[in-house]
Amino acid sequence: MKLSAKARNRLFTAGYLTKGVVYLLMGGFAVATVIGSSRSSNGPKTVINWVGENPFGKLFMGVIAIGLLAYCCWRWYMAIADTKSEGHEGSGLIKRLGWAVSGTAYGALSFYAFERLFTGRGGKGAKEDMIGLLLAQSWGQLAVSAIGVIVAGVGLYQLFRALKDKHMEDVGVEHLNEGKRKVIQNAGRIGLMARAVVYGVIAYFLFRAGTMSDASQFKGIGEALSFLEKGSLGAMLLAATGTGLLAYGSFMLVRANYERV
Repeated sequence: MKLSAKARNRLFTAGYLTKGVVYLLMGGFAVATVIGSSRSSNGPKTVINWVGENPFGKLFMGVIAIGLLAYCCWRWYMAIADTKSEGHEGSGLIKRLGWAVSGTAYGALSFYAFERLFTGRGGKGAKEDMIGLLLAQSWGQLAVSAIGVIVAGVGLYQLFRALKDKHMEDVGVEHLNEGKRKVIQNAGRIGLMARAVVYGVIAYFLFRAGTMSDASQFKGIGEALSFLEKGSLGAMLLAATGTGLLAYGSFMLVRANYERV
């Protein structure tokens, strides 16, 4: 099925707007933790819970759920329709698989938001359960460690994109003056670097879970941010990463506003 240009852009814009808001909130919580305005940094599920507890929270939670579903649909459409003409072999196939995996992750987050919206509760520990299921197999430790390698590779790819300015290829800000383009470019760079750090920490937790055969060792984004806070340089690391997530969220909003697919 081929979507019209209007439908594609609606999915893209809604998805990236929502993704940007979620990252802005995660980054905001991380920075707030450093300055003492929040008790802990938070991952996307905790952010969704926080949104639901505020005035008009149910309405905003519903908007976020729909936006995350739009992002899921867009990433899956990218993978199936091959919107970037990556092909069916080698690196192209890997990229398309990555888009599908990304879409699935955001789809699960959307499902969590809808579940919270309609039932007042959300599934907990789904990722840990999946890791536990893998570890129960004879080949489980190797599989979980392999996932850790993949996550680490994704983190390195984020860093590569930042250093080579790959994130600017389709943004569509050529009509803006040089100063504004530079701000957007740097926001994307800083954001991707922060994401690389978070992916690196999550990969570390996956390696621990695999080598120790213990699913409880696996931690998500929120725990990864809390992990950065430990140690003598913890506050500085968390502040830098939180600022980077704020920058990444801002860059997603720019993409939603200017990029067309």
